[in-house]
Amino acid sequence: MAFKNNQAKIILVTILVLVITGLHIATSQKHELSHIFYRELYFLPLILSAFWFGLRGAFITSLCITFVYLSYTIFHWQSLSHNDLDRLLEILLFNIVANGLGFLRDREKTIEKEKRKAIMAMASTVAHEINTPLFSAIGTSQLMQDEFNPDSDTYNDLQLIIRNLKEIKQMVKKIAAIENPEMKTYVGNSVIVDIEKSVNPNISSN
Repeated sequence: MAFKNNQAKIILVTILVLVITGLHIATSQKHELSHIFYRELYFLPLILSAFWFGLRGAFITSLCITFVYLSYTIFHWQSLSHNDLDRLLEILLFNIVANGLGFLRDREKTIEKEKRKAIMAMASTVAHEINTPLFSAIGTSQLMQDEFNPDSDTYNDLQLIIRNLKEIKQMVKKIAAIENPEMKTYVGNSVIVDIEKSVNPNISSN
């Protein structure tokens, strides 16, 4: 699914670059304002590629746009007129914006990845620390049951305790199996991990 989504994004960015370039080629040089508008449209695929693919995607897109628009600039060269300078400066701006946004996007993804790793590490630690006393509590409760008649209230109370402890054990198992932390809003403005959406489906269904 992710591969298909990336393919669709790449196709969209490519189409945008080709369409904008086609508008430049198809429009007469007399319509200078139209060319300025089309030139600014190049920022759309640049921003999208930076947001979707980070620095690498932004760099490749900026190179492609530089190639096609520089070719257009050279073809319509006017002995270094102010239009030529504007186009050259715009090409430079394309690369600065694309690579700057790509770098920031990569750094943002790195921070998010580190946060997710920290959440997973904390979840594993909590699950490990809870498991030891939990196993002891379940074992002790089961041993205590043997001392009472199965029809007695105490036996039934212990049975309820054991059932609740086993539910906690299952929840701890899910916490330890968190693979891709998904967040959700809780009371007020607080945010917590949505355990059901964050664990492996095979674990959550067991």
